[in-house]
Amino acid sequence: MDITVELIERFSEKWELNKDNQCWEWNAASHVWGYGQIKIPGTRKQIPAHRLSYLIHIGEIPNGMLVCHSCDNPKCVKPSHLFTGSYKDNSHDMVAKNRHLFGEKNSISKLTEDKVRAIHRLNGDGVSQGKLARSFGVSQSTVWKILHGFRWKRIYNEIKDNRTETSDSV
Repeated sequence: MDITVELIERFSEKWELNKDNQCWEWNAASHVWGYGQIKIPGTRKQIPAHRLSYLIHIGEIPNGMLVCHSCDNPKCVKPSHLFTGSYKDNSHDMVAKNRHLFGEKNSISKLTEDKVRAIHRLNGDGVSQGKLARSFGVSQSTVWKILHGFRWKRIYNEIKDNRTETSDSV
């Protein structure tokens, strides 16, 4: 893509410094997910503003790579807040920063942390997985995955750690 003076000037007019987080926040058109968009002059094409910022200030974006935000602010176009990464890198970054929809954050989840703890407790008291599944409105395989740490892993680890602490103190 050709980076023209006109495109750089248009880009520079459409962001402002946010003094709280030091981001250059895009103030023009944006995508439904909050990422800035800018029209390429003389075309009907648009480019995400953070990708254009990377191209202007840092250089070419390697094939198949994303331009990610270290600040986690989709409006940000500040070059020092941008880095390239694969889809996998971006997903790992999202999980590491606790931004993914898991557990109660997921609006379609049928369970809460308290219900998951109850499943562990009741199973420990001898209630079958099938009965737990019916009681909590989930499948038996979901209950099995919860009890074996494949779902709601944070709660599983919390319970496992508590068991370890209890057995160590005896």
